[in-house]
Amino acid sequence: MNNLFPADKADKIANVFSFTEEEKSRFFNNAGKIIEYHGRDDPDRIISAICGYADHIAESRGAGYIPRIYEHTLGEIEITRIEPPCGSNTYILKTPDGFLMIDSGFPCYAEDLKKTVLSLYPEFCDKKTELLITHIDMDHMGAMDLFDCVYLNAASMDNFIREKNGVPNYRIKKEDRAPFYDIVVMMTGYKTPSLANVRLLDSVRPDHSIPLSRIGELNAAGLTFSVYEGFGGHVEGSMIFLEKERGLMFTGDILINPDSFTPEQLISNRYPAILAGGSVNEDSKKAAAERYAAYDMMQGKRWMVCPGHGAVFQL
Repeated sequence: MNNLFPADKADKIANVFSFTEEEKSRFFNNAGKIIEYHGRDDPDRIISAICGYADHIAESRGAGYIPRIYEHTLGEIEITRIEPPCGSNTYILKTPDGFLMIDSGFPCYAEDLKKTVLSLYPEFCDKKTELLITHIDMDHMGAMDLFDCVYLNAASMDNFIREKNGVPNYRIKKEDRAPFYDIVVMMTGYKTPSLANVRLLDSVRPDHSIPLSRIGELNAAGLTFSVYEGFGGHVEGSMIFLEKERGLMFTGDILINPDSFTPEQLISNRYPAILAGGSVNEDSKKAAAERYAAYDMMQGKRWMVCPGHGAVFQL
């Protein structure tokens, strides 16, 4: 294959991320494959997206990790939303019974996130630290190993076990997605989490004949969440969490709020779609059905909706 990705740009990216020669070659080959799969008609668009995404990930580390932080209140619950410059939202729930965090960003920002959390809540680590993961994408679960307890469903657990056993995970079962996934692994320093701290949520098997099916219940920080699993729209194992008594919903990427994106966020969320072939959903029709099902669940009551990306909104 004639690699259409410029070697000098691969060299620059390799220097930024301190790749070894072997890693640089792997990145270069993956970048070329992304062009082959998704950019033969317009290779410059893919090249620009790869370079732009690499710059954005790198520039958002360390001193560049300047998240937007918002505070919300729902009764006795304090909800802090952390929007990093690159990646998904993280939510911190503080209740009279303790803390619960939902999602944890890319692995390359794990220590930056930890510093941010402790600057907001110095007492956060005084008790058992608990993390809830909405789905297995790297921008949502990068700090799993920093927590005492991580709540997952069986489908997400299976994804990580696949990785440990050398079997393609959910995101690379499609051959044309694998090169993009691998360059993100490289640029964010992703490694399969240990899983020693995982607690499974499932009490019943999901019904994948419907968009969202109830799989169990989570009791944490004095709150009770009903847990629903999707049927493979965004990615297998994606979940939403409903605290029905208070009207609080966490949706991961089943629902996002692009209308609230800053220009920077619009760009950084566009790169993955371009490099994955047009969409980061595994099945866009199923993803739409999951969204409609989530909205149907909100009928007849006012909800505070906390999406995977973008601002909190109320319905």
